[in-house]
Amino acid sequence: MKLSIINKLQQSKVKIALGLLILCSSLTTQAQNGTYEKKAANGAYGIISFQKNGDKVTAEIFSWWNTKSAQMGSYSGKGTLQKNRVVLQSDENDPGCVVTLNLVQGKIKASFNNCNTDHLTTDFDGLYNKITNAVAGEYIVKVPKAYFYRKPDAGSKLKTYVLKGDKVRLDIDRIGASTQNWLFVYFVGKDGKETAGYIPISNLSLTD
Repeated sequence: MKLSIINKLQQSKVKIALGLLILCSSLTTQAQNGTYEKKAANGAYGIISFQKNGDKVTAEIFSWWNTKSAQMGSYSGKGTLQKNRVVLQSDENDPGCVVTLNLVQGKIKASFNNCNTDHLTTDFDGLYNKITNAVAGEYIVKVPKAYFYRKPDAGSKLKTYVLKGDKVRLDIDRIGASTQNWLFVYFVGKDGKETAGYIPISNLSLTD
C-alpha cells in the first residue's frame, strides 16, 4: 500500500516537472519573438524583426546607414532553427547573400556574408538588443474603435481612428519609433488615403 502511494507521488512529480519544462519552453519561445536593434556610433543602425513558430523562423531586416545619400538596405528570409542558430534563405534577395542569426541570452548575434547588394555588410555584424515584442507585419484591430495618437502617450489623441476588423501595417523601418506599448502603424482606407500614427499595442493582434 505504502509502495503504491510512493509510486503515485513519484509519477505526480514527474508530470509536474514535465509540465514546468513545457511551460518554460513555451515562455522562452515567446520571449525570442520580437524586434532587435544594433546601433553604431555614427548613427547608423540595423533592425531585425524575428518571429519563431516551432523551429521555423521568419525574419525581416532593415539597415540605415545615416549617410547623405539616405542609403538603406532590406532583407527578408526564412530558415530552420538548429541549436539556437538559423541560416536564412530568401527568394527575394541576392541568393549569394548569407544571413546567419544566433540566439544568445535574449539577444541576436547576426552575421552578413556577401550581402553588399542588399547593403547589409559586415558593418552590421554583431549583437542586437531587443527593443519590442512586436514584429513587422499586418495587424488587425480587435477593439470596437482604435484612435490614432500623434505621440506614444494618451494625451496626444487624434480625431482619426480605425474600426474592429480593419487592418494596419507596422513597417520595419518604423519599428524604431514604436515602444513596448505603442506601435507606429499605417492604415490605407478604401479611398486610398493613408493614415499614420501611434496605436496602443493592446488594441491590435498580429495576423497569421
